This record gives sequence, structure tokens and C-alpha cells, in this order.
Amino acid sequence: MQHEYGVRPDEIEWVVSAKDSGAAATGSVSKFEDVLPEGISIKNGPKGKDESDLLVDGDVDALFDPNEPRAFQQGHPKVARLFPDSRTTERTYYAKTGIFPIMHTVAVRNDVVRQHPWLTKAVFDAYSQAKQLAYDAIKTSAFYMTSLPWIAQEAESTRELMGDNYWPYGIEANHKTLEAILQYAHEHGLAKRKLTIEELFHPATLELNEGQPTSRNGLQK
Repeated sequence: MQHEYGVRPDEIEWVVSAKDSGAAATGSVSKFEDVLPEGISIKNGPKGKDESDLLVDGDVDALFDPNEPRAFQQGHPKVARLFPDSRTTERTYYAKTGIFPIMHTVAVRNDVVRQHPWLTKAVFDAYSQAKQLAYDAIKTSAFYMTSLPWIAQEAESTRELMGDNYWPYGIEANHKTLEAILQYAHEHGLAKRKLTIEELFHPATLELNEGQPTSRNGLQK
């Protein structure tokens, strides 16, 4: 929002809802870390109101949430997406910046890595191979698993824009996105200084690239 639309976090009054109406549909519950940057106005919403109630009642103007609020799911006339054609907006952003926001990370304790130095690559390869199986399933069976009429065309469109490996793993493949995360974290007061990729990732992971399978004993094939 800041870099693309000129809206800084300190220009917004942030409200934390008491409940999440969309969590039941996804099986997840949004949790907020106890990290409050300086200069940011954050308050708790009224007791008993979830984020859907806050939108409908006008207590907030917009919502950031990984889940669709109940009011949106039910087609409430007062609630709509901030960007009506969000798919085109997101595709345009990716084409412009090359950034595909990262959703999850995998963590391994340092003492475990010291005891089993081959483990980082083995875990990396396991996830990479599992992802390839998912890619294959999308190509061959997603149409009858999902019953969506244009799932094949959607997959083709995604590959045309982002390449065959549209969920790339590894530092090099995600370098630009990681640098953006670190920059934003510093700018928004979540980090006192701009951290480096090398500070956050174990040295054994910095050179990991997909396409280099590892055998069970940790030796590269």
C-alpha cells in the first residue's frame, strides 16, 4: 500500500477485531504478534464484534485478513473487494515488480542442523519434490478434483506469466521478494534496522536450488 499507492501505516487507524468470522471456513484463526511499531495507532474493536460486523456497522472502512469475512461470503451489499478485479491487479503487480509474496517458511532448530548437517538439503528437496507432485496433479487431475470449469486455463495463464515453477523454492529464486520483505519490515518499524538475508537463514540453505535431489544418506545424487 505504501510503495504502490502512497498510503503509509502511520496514516491509518488500525482496529483489531475480537473475533474472525472467516476462520471457521478455512480452519485457521488470525493471531496478532505483540509487536507494535512506534507512531502506529492500534486499538481493539468493540467486544463481541467480529471483523464482518465492524465492516457492516461502519466501525472500519477496510479490512486486512487472509479469510473472506462472513458479510462478503453472504453477498452483503455494503461489503466488496477494495480492488474489484483483484486478479488483474495482482497480475499487474507481479509483472511490474517480479515479487510474489511469500506465504510460509520452514524452520529447523540450529542444534538439529549441527547434529545432522545433511538435513537442510534433504528437507528442501523433500518439499521441492512434493511440490512437483502437486504441479503434476494440477496438470492431470485438477479439473475433476475441483470441478471448476476453467481450472486448466487458469493454470496455463499462471505458467505463461510466472513460468512453470510459479512457487519457486530457495534463496536465489526468491531474492527480490525477500529483500522487499526486509525493506518493508524496517520501513514499517517492525525491525530497528534493515536485516540481511544472510542474517536470517542458515549458511547451509543459502545455495540450495531446486533440481538437485538428495539421497537418504545426505549425499547429492
